[in-house]
Amino acid sequence: MAKAGSWAYALGVVILIMSSGMVGYWMAPGEASAEIDRDSYYQVSTYGRLSGGGYGGMISIDRLLEHGDFGIGTVEGIDGEMMVLDGVAYRAGTDLVPMEVPAGALIPFAMLTYFDVMETHILTEELNYSAFKDLLDDILQERLVYAVMIEAEFDSITIRSVPGQQEPYPPLVDVVANQTTMRLENVRGTMIGYYISDGLGEINVPGFHMHFLSEDLNHGGHVLDAEFSDIVVRLDPISTYAVLVTESVVT
Repeated sequence: MAKAGSWAYALGVVILIMSSGMVGYWMAPGEASAEIDRDSYYQVSTYGRLSGGGYGGMISIDRLLEHGDFGIGTVEGIDGEMMVLDGVAYRAGTDLVPMEVPAGALIPFAMLTYFDVMETHILTEELNYSAFKDLLDDILQERLVYAVMIEAEFDSITIRSVPGQQEPYPPLVDVVANQTTMRLENVRGTMIGYYISDGLGEINVPGFHMHFLSEDLNHGGHVLDAEFSDIVVRLDPISTYAVLVTESVVT
C-alpha cells in the first residue's frame, strides 16, 4: 500500500517518530526531491498559527502544487476558501464562486497530498453531516490522517467563506464571525478534505475538515452542514507528514 518516495531539503529537519508509526517532519524551506512521495501529507503552517491571525503567505501556489494534487487551504489574508482537486487550485470568496488561484498567489495555510484511492465505501442511505461523520469516524480510527474525497447527490449543503483581511490581522474567531454562508439544494458535487485524529492535535484540529466543489464548478466553500445520499467515499490513508514552519516565503 505504500507509495515509495522521499523528502530532501536544503535546510535540516527534525524527524518525529509518532507512537502510531507515522513519521513527521517539522521543516524549514528547501528543495523537494525529484522523487515524488505520494504517501506524504504536506501542511503549510499549523492551525495554531492560523487561528492566531497568521494569514501572511508562506509559499507560492506554484511551489505548493509540487507537493500534491488534492487538498484544502486558504490564500494570503485568509481571503476565501481554497480547494485543490485533480491538481487545480480554486479559491471561493464571499460570493462562494470558485475561481482558479492565479500563479504566484501566496498561501498561509494548506493541507495537500497526492490522492491515490486505497479504500472505497458506497453508502446508499440518506445521511445528515453529523451522522455521516460519526459513521466515518468508526471506519477511520486506525490511522492518524486520511485524505477524504466524497462524491454525492446533496439534497442540501451549507457552505461558507470569509472576507479577506488586512494587517494587523485579527484572530480567526473574529474573521469567522463575519462569514458568508449559502445553502444549496439538489446539487451534485465533491467534498474534499481530511480526517485528523487526536494524535495530531498539536498541528491541526482533530476531526473532519471538508470543503466543497459543485460538479459544475459554480459553487464552493467550507462545509458547515449537509444532507446527502448516493455517497461514494474514497480514502487515502497517510503514513508520513511534513509541516512547513518558516516565516520566510517559499517561491
